[in-house]
Amino acid sequence: MNFCQLNLFGILIQEPGTIISDLIMGAFCLIFFSKLLIRKEYDQQKHFSLFFLFLGISAFVAAFAHGFYYYFGIYLHKLSWIFSGFAIYFLQYGSANLFINKTFKIRFLYFIKSQLVIYIILLFICQGFLIVKLNFTLSLIGILTPVYLVDMIKNNLKHNLYIILGVFLAILPSIYHRTEFNFLYIFNMNDLSHFFLVLCLFFLFLGLKQRFYLNSKIN
Repeated sequence: MNFCQLNLFGILIQEPGTIISDLIMGAFCLIFFSKLLIRKEYDQQKHFSLFFLFLGISAFVAAFAHGFYYYFGIYLHKLSWIFSGFAIYFLQYGSANLFINKTFKIRFLYFIKSQLVIYIILLFICQGFLIVKLNFTLSLIGILTPVYLVDMIKNNLKHNLYIILGVFLAILPSIYHRTEFNFLYIFNMNDLSHFFLVLCLFFLFLGLKQRFYLNSKIN
């Protein structure tokens, strides 16, 4: 039995399991976005809510990209990846609030803006998902994890562990999302990785909320 594609009133819909998992992940992102909706006193933290908003949009576009790949090819996938790139950018931009040195902060903001531009250019040059993985690894593992580790040690903020845990748990589905395992013949490992990412995003949401919305130590 194989449910990799459906024919609905003459319309070919592919990967229904991926559509479901992407829509669920997108819904959770919008829930987290709504929980961090900006009030005036939290204006400088607005980028964290935008992170969840753009990641949610990316997931919704990805659902259509997988379902209607026969009609749109790679183009909807690229649009989804662009939205995810902006999501990572906003997460980095919000995290720049941790930097005390204004000169370093300005240079960091120039760096992430350049990174976003290069990322989008590479998406149009390259066809694969590898660029998305590399951008994720550089941004979250190479840049943000050390930043939040230093912040945790410096300010004794143990809830930063939620952020770090969310980041490192997200590595697992990125490694195994293309294996042959499937569940109920509907959800392959790519789909199951989306459910796992919801858990990762939940930890990230908890950490960001505790650090930037419930804690007054904002530089």
